[in-house]
Amino acid sequence: MELLIQLLGSIALLLWGLRMVRTGIMRAYGTSLKRLAQQAEGRILPSFASGLLIAALLQSSTATALIAATFSGQGVISVVASFITILGADVGTAVAVVLASQKIGAISPLLLFVGIFGFLSFSRSKPKNIFRAIAGLGMILLALSMISGTAKNLATFDDFITVVRVLETQSVFLLIFALGLTYLAHSSLAVVLLAMGFVTSGLVGVQGGLVLVLGANLGSGLLPVLSNLKAHRDARIPVIANLLIRGVAVFTALSVITAIVQYSDVFISDTIMPLLNHYGISSTAFFSASFAPAAFHFCLNLVVAIVGISFAKPLIALVESFVPASVSDEDSSKPKHLDFNNMSSPAICLACAKRETLNMAYIVQKMLNASLPVLRDNDLELLNNIVRMDDSVDGLYVEIKLYIAQVLQSELSEEESQKALDLLSFTTNMEHIGDIIDCGLMALAKKKIKDQIQFSEEGLAEISTLHEMVSNNFELAINTYVAEDSELAHQLYETKADVREFESRSVETHLHRIGVGIPASLGTSALHVDVLRDLKRINSHVSTVAYPILIASGEVPRERWFRDEN
Repeated sequence: MELLIQLLGSIALLLWGLRMVRTGIMRAYGTSLKRLAQQAEGRILPSFASGLLIAALLQSSTATALIAATFSGQGVISVVASFITILGADVGTAVAVVLASQKIGAISPLLLFVGIFGFLSFSRSKPKNIFRAIAGLGMILLALSMISGTAKNLATFDDFITVVRVLETQSVFLLIFALGLTYLAHSSLAVVLLAMGFVTSGLVGVQGGLVLVLGANLGSGLLPVLSNLKAHRDARIPVIANLLIRGVAVFTALSVITAIVQYSDVFISDTIMPLLNHYGISSTAFFSASFAPAAFHFCLNLVVAIVGISFAKPLIALVESFVPASVSDEDSSKPKHLDFNNMSSPAICLACAKRETLNMAYIVQKMLNASLPVLRDNDLELLNNIVRMDDSVDGLYVEIKLYIAQVLQSELSEEESQKALDLLSFTTNMEHIGDIIDCGLMALAKKKIKDQIQFSEEGLAEISTLHEMVSNNFELAINTYVAEDSELAHQLYETKADVREFESRSVETHLHRIGVGIPASLGTSALHVDVLRDLKRINSHVSTVAYPILIASGEVPRERWFRDEN
């Protein structure tokens, strides 16, 4: 029982460390990671490398897969690019396993010391979150060393040995056992290292360790699918494709696992080890039995990635053929969460209204993300889609406004009344953003298409950069709205000055290009300035999401906002 508690505690510490790393990295570099994914769009190697890098930073292929799927669901990147990014994430986690399997656990106290004291020493958001990630990495290494030690100790218990030995004779049941462990731990990394500990202690043989790795891989493909069951269709397709190809690879490898072990032994002993010995390189560290699960995990993910990249488009087409659109994908103009049957409970009504405002915000976010391709590529079909989405936004705005008005007629506490007004404010801002995109940006796009105008290369780069800044701030605003977190609100509030400064600088450089007589800048002068102005207006509405949260926390005085608005 004591060892079981130690194992559960180690897994809990690992999960918390993963959360710390993920939270710290995303808060400090979330915008940069999103930019990295966008810049890799349409290119195989950059998409693969971005997934590998993000997974290595977050120490979790599942988290990276969910991020990539979210980006594709929002239209930030294509479904194919999201799938390739997920393949890179799986390889990145396999690399993390190889590194974690080395004797680097000794540095965990140092990382914990630096991370925790750094976190306590800084008040600014970015350094604080960097040290949060460092502390999380220290927790991960400490947890992994604890898991490895517990696995060795478990090998001394007769009952546990009996159960595992029985499972080892039935490869399918051993695979299911590893799949269950992966689901419970939400980490294939932990299960692979547990398999290494079992092999090292002699609890299972090399073949049993490899079967455990296969179960961990199947589990790592299943987790994001389960997390995305109710997500947008474009967010579900890449994770289902990843599970499909991973499942084929796992069960193919399982059917020939004995041959894989035998061939690997012969190849290593007859070819690799003599070659290393010839050059005076010790082969013990690389080809010990305990290292076999980590090496197999890496090779399996690398093979899956190569095959997946080679057949990405037909595989995605296959998944698209049997993955239906969700109800929310089919009709986004009708309210989905407003419940008129519980008007006697203001708390339930306000919760329903908040869910509906998020539905509305999601549509507006899609409009914003799609506006840049329209301006850049003169995509008339996408422009018409954006106009139709604004009709949905207007319809939801009316429904939510009437619903909240009815809620306000009930007997509400002061806190509930303020929440209702905050919801109404958020909804109004979303509706204004939709109108700016529809009547502002899309009207400019129609003029650009009609007059066959093209932005200068420098001008388009400036518009793209500002659009990216505003899009990232929109994402931050939604997270702030959901979490009601003052730290996120403060971070969102600070972005307003950055956007204003960039817009002013961009207008100045544009006027300079006109002054030196660049033809493309002369032809798009008014259009360029109007696009920048509309993007700044959108960001102003986005930043107001932070106001009620900061008012409640007392961090920013109202007078300062009024001065900033002037």
